[in-house]
Amino acid sequence: MHRLSEHLRWVQAMRMINIAKSSDKVAAKVANEVEPAGLKSFDVTPGEAAGRLTGIATFDVSRIAATVRRHDALLRYARYLFIFNIVVFLWVAIPQLSQVTSLRGLTELVVSPAWQWAGLVLGSVGATYLILAHRLWWPYAAIFLAQVGYFFFVAPPVKPFFLLSAFMAYGVITLPPMRPLGPLAAELAIMVIGFGYMMIVYCLYSAAWSANGRRVPRAAYGWRLSPFEPLRPSRLLDTLLPGHRSQNVTRGEAALFALSSVLFVAASMAPFYGLRRVQSALTTVAPQLLACAREGFQTQPTQQATIACWAGYYPWSHAAIDLGAPVVIAIICLVLANRLRHFGRQRFIRRLAELPLSPVGSTLFLRAFRDDQIRMRRASRNLFSSVFDLGRVPTTLDELMLERLDGRGDLIAIGNPQDRKGAARRTPWGAQRLYVDDAHWQETVTMLAREADRIVLCVDASDGVRWEIAHVLREGHAKKTLFFLNPSVDVRTRTRLLIEDFGVSAADLASVNLDSVVALRLTSPEQPILMFCAKPERDAYLVAARLAFEDPAAQAATS
Repeated sequence: MHRLSEHLRWVQAMRMINIAKSSDKVAAKVANEVEPAGLKSFDVTPGEAAGRLTGIATFDVSRIAATVRRHDALLRYARYLFIFNIVVFLWVAIPQLSQVTSLRGLTELVVSPAWQWAGLVLGSVGATYLILAHRLWWPYAAIFLAQVGYFFFVAPPVKPFFLLSAFMAYGVITLPPMRPLGPLAAELAIMVIGFGYMMIVYCLYSAAWSANGRRVPRAAYGWRLSPFEPLRPSRLLDTLLPGHRSQNVTRGEAALFALSSVLFVAASMAPFYGLRRVQSALTTVAPQLLACAREGFQTQPTQQATIACWAGYYPWSHAAIDLGAPVVIAIICLVLANRLRHFGRQRFIRRLAELPLSPVGSTLFLRAFRDDQIRMRRASRNLFSSVFDLGRVPTTLDELMLERLDGRGDLIAIGNPQDRKGAARRTPWGAQRLYVDDAHWQETVTMLAREADRIVLCVDASDGVRWEIAHVLREGHAKKTLFFLNPSVDVRTRTRLLIEDFGVSAADLASVNLDSVVALRLTSPEQPILMFCAKPERDAYLVAARLAFEDPAAQAATS
């Protein structure tokens, strides 16, 4: 009931969108503007579109997409941090457990302060991950405020390093006698600035999502999970492929994907490893530094001797190793992770190509062969989002629907005949391909569209795609279809296709920035909904698909 009420609220909001009505004045203006571009001759031919539409509605997903993007970044950070802490805990705990010889020794180990602190850290990080996975904005807001209060009022271990970095940088810049300590000051400054920047963005993301999370329709986040489903290894290690419901990954494929995810976690956590490395290095040489300062700083000769002694323990080579180690670790982990993921993908897609199609309840993906997988515009990312999205960003619409869009059936597409030519046959990563000859592809599309639970059609100017648009409209499949506007298609072509194939009038398009339009939805026979975003990136396409296919009216039409 709660899920249905969320759906109904979203439908009601869609109905309340202002309809862009055409007027004589606007029509005259548009006619004058589009005539030089050659749009005056674009008439709708019978069978190409279902008649002239009376108006259009617009739905801005910019705020929703931004909120979902922040939530995804926070969720990945919490998941990576949870996995990182689990691995560190097991790394330390397994040798200790191997030395336990009695129940009493095990009890003493478990109640020791070190284990209690580890349990507290794992519990708090795990709770944060679960709260974000279930999109509970108000508990997360409470945890976020507690974390901020802990940093400012309880003085965590990292806080003295921030202060030491500031003092060292000020001293090296303003006091010439401290110049020999430049390597130490540079190392501390670089690590603290990088770590501090990421934490500032994390705080901004947390505050923004805590404030706006409740205003976003739940459908925009995807399907709701059961209480402890986020803790399943397949969720933690990202081995699920929601675009293929009938075929799960094998154990070998899951192992490759899981190991790849662990390596991505290691690469993303490299900045934190670098900060801990600096902390450990300072802790290790602390006795030597104190020994250097045993004569004090009362006179200038003793000051110079102490600074020279300190500089001996921190040459530039030491700083280069401390700063270079995280970078080298991240690069190695990324290379290995990408190779393992590539092997896992190839195993899965080869096995999938040999299996029969399951068109009933599927998601049908229709597009032009010349842009087989539909490359999306590159998303704008800051350092925080980039670090926790290393190697995991779907770059094509095909990949996005396979890896991020939940469905009740499989993701199916007609394969490009060029993939089957030559000795080296290939199957692109994404939808399960069905390869047919030119004489039977329309018949095949007709069958797949009839059996599909939903259709994703990427609007393009090719003859094949335009036939598919006409077929979907003519056969009454429009309500279960989401029409994505191909990101590579220019505004003039978009305008022509909307007028010719969908019957939208030029006057209605006058007030719409077509370059920002992501998708078209036909929820009623005479009124299309243009879904647009100020930055039409990956998240905008994903949000548009989730909202469109979570519409109960559309679901009822397919049942």
